[in-house]
Amino acid sequence: MKVILLEDIPRVGHEGDVIDVADGYHRNYLEPRGLAVRATRGALRDLENRREAIARRDDQKRVRAQEKVENLRQQRVIVRAPTGEGRRLHGTVTTGQIAEAAEEQLGIIIDRRDIDVPEAIREIGDYLITARVYKDVEAQLAVRVVPLGDERTPEEILEEAAEEYIAAEEGEAPEDAEEGAAAETSEQDG
Repeated sequence: MKVILLEDIPRVGHEGDVIDVADGYHRNYLEPRGLAVRATRGALRDLENRREAIARRDDQKRVRAQEKVENLRQQRVIVRAPTGEGRRLHGTVTTGQIAEAAEEQLGIIIDRRDIDVPEAIREIGDYLITARVYKDVEAQLAVRVVPLGDERTPEEILEEAAEEYIAAEEGEAPEDAEEGAAAETSEQDG
């Protein structure tokens, strides 16, 4: 059955789209909630008259999405995960964990299905992922994975990350690397 969507529906379509759906889906879900109408000749004629208003609303949503992208570009999300030996995690960090952390820390709602993690996150560290904010508007989101038992606040973790970044820019070795190098030297001497 062809229907016209009256609102944006995640994973289905956007306002003004004419799509095919199952009769039961339209009858039991879309129509009772006022999300879609049958694509009759009259409804299609009305849709053409409303196209300009729909395009204007779409532009407003796109502008808000771009603002959200700019905000995300300047932020970092902290995800706490259980760890095993060294820097390895027990399992992987999921898109659901990232979405939940983004909502909790930044107040930005991102559907877990709109987050693209290029390769499984299995270690503590920094990662850059892609999140779709609206239609074709995507944001790069910095994610720092820390051990679950790390009691520092996100602000303290981010402050440390900034210090590490500045030290790396100035060509200084991070403290942990210096300690590791000193330990290796003493093992070789012994």
